[in-house]
This record gives sequence, structure tokens and C-alpha cells, in this order.
Amino acid sequence: MEREGNCEWTDDERRINSGGTGDWPGFTPSSNKVVHQCPHCVYSTTLLHNLKRHILKHTGEKPFACTYCSYTTTRKELLSEHVNLHTGERPFACPYCSYSSSHKNILRRHIRVHTGEKRYSCTQCPFQTDSKPILNNHYKKHDISTV
Repeated sequence: MEREGNCEWTDDERRINSGGTGDWPGFTPSSNKVVHQCPHCVYSTTLLHNLKRHILKHTGEKPFACTYCSYTTTRKELLSEHVNLHTGERPFACPYCSYSSSHKNILRRHIRVHTGEKRYSCTQCPFQTDSKPILNNHYKKHDISTV
């Protein structure tokens, strides 16, 4: 079978969708992949780092601690964003305006103001919004409980 002939995937897309290996998505060479199983539940992964991070959910351990306050977390990235609140740093910049944020997710929500993306839709009428709490409030008009 020819790999490159009628392929609609670019090499970068193939690398991203295959977990960085460059192989075809869904292709798992049996000789290279060791499956790591969580001792607490059915979760398994081929990446030891992912298993270690997953196990923290069971143990409750939060190895990353803020030097400014008592905040602790399981992920280094979340700690870095938290520290931005103390330092005032806003490294996440909007590509549409001068807005910047201390947290990546806050910036994502802000960008929807520019793009008009409405991620949440009412199942009863055409109403759409970019905020789940607003959708839940809207459902009260239909006498439907929150989703």
C-alpha cells in the first residue's frame, strides 16, 4: 500500500494525530508500545508521563505549590498560570486587539468575542451563546433543568 499517493494528510498533521511519531493515525507498532495500566482503575496509556499524572487523581497529591500562597495543583502548567495572578504577568495576547490575559482559557473565551463563536446551543430553540451559565439560565424559559 502506498503511503504518500492520495494522502490528504500533511506530514505535520500525521505527526500531530499520531502522537508525534509520524506514523499513520491508528497505527500502533506492537513492538514499541508498552501499555501502562493504572493500578486503581481501568485507565491505560502508552505514555508513562500520562499515567503518572493520572494517578495523582487517585492519590490526591498535588506536587506543584505556589510560592506566594497556599495554592497547590497536579500540573506545572496550571501553577505557572496561577503565579501570573501574583506577578501581574499577562503572557497570553489576543491576536485581534491589545487584550492580554494571565490564563490561556480566559484568552480563549475573550477571542470568541471577536470570532462570534457560540459553543452552546439550546436544544429547544435556535438560541446560542458562548457561555454555559447563560445557556443554563436560558433553559429556565423552557422549564428545563440545567444541563
